[in-house]
Amino acid sequence: MAILIVATDRDVTPLQNKIHRLLGDKVEVWAYPHIPDPAAVEMVILWKHPTDLLTKLPQLGLISSLGAGVEHILNDPFLPAGIPITRIVDEALTVSMRNYVLMCVLNIHKQFLWYIENQREKRWLKPAQVEIPMRIGVLGLGALGSDIACSLAKLGFTVLGYSQSYKQLDGVSCLNSSQPLTKFMKQINALICILPSTPATKGILNYELFQHLPKGSALINVARGIHLVEEDLIRAMQEGYINQAYLDVFQKEPLPQEHPFWTQSGIIITPHIASITNQDNAAAIVAENYRRWKKGDVLRFEVDSKKGY
Repeated sequence: MAILIVATDRDVTPLQNKIHRLLGDKVEVWAYPHIPDPAAVEMVILWKHPTDLLTKLPQLGLISSLGAGVEHILNDPFLPAGIPITRIVDEALTVSMRNYVLMCVLNIHKQFLWYIENQREKRWLKPAQVEIPMRIGVLGLGALGSDIACSLAKLGFTVLGYSQSYKQLDGVSCLNSSQPLTKFMKQINALICILPSTPATKGILNYELFQHLPKGSALINVARGIHLVEEDLIRAMQEGYINQAYLDVFQKEPLPQEHPFWTQSGIIITPHIASITNQDNAAAIVAENYRRWKKGDVLRFEVDSKKGY
């Protein structure tokens, strides 16, 4: 019996060791590309895996994402049918994402880009308005989006939320898909995207949507790169609909050196670090789900493949 970890962009040794300690010597824990016996692999933990890998594991019975997102699994053309898929839902992930978004919001609210530019030019100037009044819209009210929306409301910001289904959150005006998204956009001047990655949300951040924002709005995208039509953001900034954008995710990562985002005034780039999986916490979730699967119990954080999350 073995669990295989496949993550091509990071060192998974701490995760490997922790899972082994939790499950004991009866379960081998291997890290790709070290697979001594493909027929022994019962569970895989995936992040940016080779798309044909799963076809080589004949006894595979359980798949876990190494993060909250699962599109890298669901988009695998060789994904075996009927195998349950789980993901990592962790309070540490929530705290990291919340803090990143709060940082962005407060930078916008207090106009820190203004002061950074002033320092660069050695100018001692104060803006006409020290704090920008903000009407913040959170697009996507899952576990992360709901936490972000409520946290911002507790800080005294005016917060609206938009989700597929009806939600009720303290201090947050919630809209859902029974109402047009344009109605939501017209009421805000800062948009936070924390949507899941599904076919329906691909390219949702586009020029047509941005046109419904008041001039001088801000964008924060911490969801997935496929949500944003990148050339549309440049156009929206050139035409004044958006004057600041904080971007942590991109269609292609690492962001190519020739990409216009690097030099576009008003765009702040971070290298997909808004929320990183805590390997100790992930190991505990993986080990528990492995035990549950072996017993035939209900899995934690199982994915609905039809919804995509």
